[in-house]
Amino acid sequence: MIKAVIFDMDGLMFDTEKLYDTAWEYAGKQFGYVIKQEDLNPMRGANQALVQDLFYKKFGPEFDFMRIRKSRIEYMEQYIGIHGLPHKPGLTELLEYLKEKGYQMAVATSTPEEPARRYLTMEGVADYFDVCIYGDMAAKSKPDPEIYIKALKQMGREPKECLVLEDSPNGVLAGFQAGCSVVMIPDAIQPDHADKQRTVRILPNLKEVISYLESQPYQLQIYT
Repeated sequence: MIKAVIFDMDGLMFDTEKLYDTAWEYAGKQFGYVIKQEDLNPMRGANQALVQDLFYKKFGPEFDFMRIRKSRIEYMEQYIGIHGLPHKPGLTELLEYLKEKGYQMAVATSTPEEPARRYLTMEGVADYFDVCIYGDMAAKSKPDPEIYIKALKQMGREPKECLVLEDSPNGVLAGFQAGCSVVMIPDAIQPDHADKQRTVRILPNLKEVISYLESQPYQLQIYT
């Protein structure tokens, strides 16, 4: 019986993956690197340490990760300051539904605490969540399940009681390895056979999660 829902953030709640791609491409050019989408795909859902390692493997140890990352952050912050963060379709409807039905809600994002907390607050969704686990609170990156295991522990829930919502293969594998049911709402990367095996549903948007939950037995009640 599902009693709690754990959300990824980037690419799942907010339409940020294209912005990340553009920002990395821009930052790379400032330092003479051509960063392509296929270089970034393995990094989706990963924390800073894994992203840094993947860049070093691609471009070598001379890749000045911290300076290029700083340029990427500056580009993103300027964009977000002007345009805000676009919500993925169905986000507000799903959050309101889960709140009304009494589900516990958590965020498990690879983004570090400072920007993630700021984004959630800025977009008016922070108060929906009982628990937030940020990328710098976990020693290991998705696809390792640590971040989801921490969320489960803080919520006091068993994996079988939790539904994980993810957009990336790294996140899907993390939720699956934590023992949770996983719904994938694909963003930059479409699901492959492994993703389909690890998920209970692949849905086109967050609003469809409501229909999925309502199709499950004994879901229409307030949980405590």
